[in-house]
Amino acid sequence: MAIIVDGNKIAASILTGLKARVEKLKKNKVKPALAVVIVGNDKPSHTYVKKKGESALQIGVDFFKFELPDNTDKETLITRIREIQKEHDLSGLIVQLPLPEKLSADTRKIVNGINSEIDVDCLTYGALGRVLMGQSDLFPPTPGAILEILKYHQIDLTGKEVCLVGRGELIGKPLAAILQNYPVTLTVCGRSTKDLSVYTKRADIVICGVGKKDLLTGEMIKEGAVVIDAGVCFVDGKMYGDINFESVSKKASLVVPTPGGVGPITVAKLLENTVKVAELRINN
Repeated sequence: MAIIVDGNKIAASILTGLKARVEKLKKNKVKPALAVVIVGNDKPSHTYVKKKGESALQIGVDFFKFELPDNTDKETLITRIREIQKEHDLSGLIVQLPLPEKLSADTRKIVNGINSEIDVDCLTYGALGRVLMGQSDLFPPTPGAILEILKYHQIDLTGKEVCLVGRGELIGKPLAAILQNYPVTLTVCGRSTKDLSVYTKRADIVICGVGKKDLLTGEMIKEGAVVIDAGVCFVDGKMYGDINFESVSKKASLVVPTPGGVGPITVAKLLENTVKVAELRINN
């Protein structure tokens, strides 16, 4: 039976460390502040923002939430993002994704309205470019959470075959670029992959970040594989990941479930970036 990763436990450990760092910052009269801009009424997105706010306040980080209606256009949204940065002394600002469908094609243009120095999601061209060149003090939260899990459970990546399923903006693209700096053999699969199981069956580590229920089943992995589920979808109001947990957990040596796996650690990593920005202001 596989080891089931407890994301809440790992996240709690990170948050405890961050709380001490925030207290140290306050002694230097610096208080980290995170702002989240959310557009529309998507319930899961509002739930995620609420969790980010609760975790921020738990460790002493100021939290601001800016809600805009579903019919907000691109120009109005970008203008509001710029206004927020002028109105508040922030060490972190993010736009909650995904945006409403009519704005989704302009996601990159919209997030580039954020000053890359406080882009704690690492999605602007400036912030992401520094990450890919290995010159960044920050790390994209979800890829950071995945690597944190591997580190926590002492999974040696040297010589491993890694199959990354998904090429999305938040997980697949940045993680693929980051993993190329590690001593692994990396295969990236997406919608155009004809037979996914050909690649997942030979992988020592399978990472899924698509958002499709039961995309990966036990028969699609090899015995003893490490399986990380970073996908999220909702079916009849219930959250699911990409893997069929029951069948995968019978063959994997370690499995990261959804919910309760990558998600809580991602929030902690987002706040870690926010605290780090505040620390850099003191040190620079």
